[in-house]
Amino acid sequence: MSAEEIVITFEGGVRFIRINRPKTKNAFNSNVYDKITETLNSDGNDDDVVATIITGTGDYYSSGFDIKSAVSEMNMDDDQSRTNKLRDMICAFISYPKLLIALVNGPAIGIAVTTAALCDIIYASDRATFETPFVRIGVCAEGCSSYTFPRVLGRSKASEMLLLGKKLTAQEAYQFGFIAEVIPHEKLEGFTNELKKLGRLPVNTIKINKKLILQNYKDILCECCDRELNQLTECFLSEEFSNAILNFMTTKSKL
Repeated sequence: MSAEEIVITFEGGVRFIRINRPKTKNAFNSNVYDKITETLNSDGNDDDVVATIITGTGDYYSSGFDIKSAVSEMNMDDDQSRTNKLRDMICAFISYPKLLIALVNGPAIGIAVTTAALCDIIYASDRATFETPFVRIGVCAEGCSSYTFPRVLGRSKASEMLLLGKKLTAQEAYQFGFIAEVIPHEKLEGFTNELKKLGRLPVNTIKINKKLILQNYKDILCECCDRELNQLTECFLSEEFSNAILNFMTTKSKL
């Protein structure tokens, strides 16, 4: 993987993971999955790291699943291998024992939204939007969203997002309790600098409190992840998914 595709930095107890694939609107490919998984799992055992912040470069937080990359990788990885990479990343989000924050700097789509919902806190620019067009591309809910979305948003709004691909603005996401705060985009850099102070928090107290929170539903999330990914593997073999891929490759459009 190019060192420029994902930028990992560390300052005063705070780890930043910045997706840096602006030509693909920061889409997740298998290498991004691997790097995020590796970083979260490693930092989970390193108490120099108090908090981790995930964000994107440029106008997008992430356009989600990189369909073009997936098509090019089909001859190298089988469906199960790709699903395993996704499972490993989702489990790394679930299991991370420190403070985990999504700083959503722009539109977020698909897996970028569902993994953000696994973070402890989501902050978002007022330019951010949240969209999960799963049905439109012939796949099912992933990233534990079949559990987290109804739990946070309520069944009706969650179903509107997961089944109809309804897009939420940052303000709507705040009103529904999906995100903690909306940041004026022109103040995002200053807000990011303020987050660096989180590295001063006592790491063991963070871990104790997060463990108490996670004990209420960690097993539920893990079981949900397995159910979703088993179904997702079947979706990848479906005619509807194949047609969606064909349409994407034909029109060169981004979903």
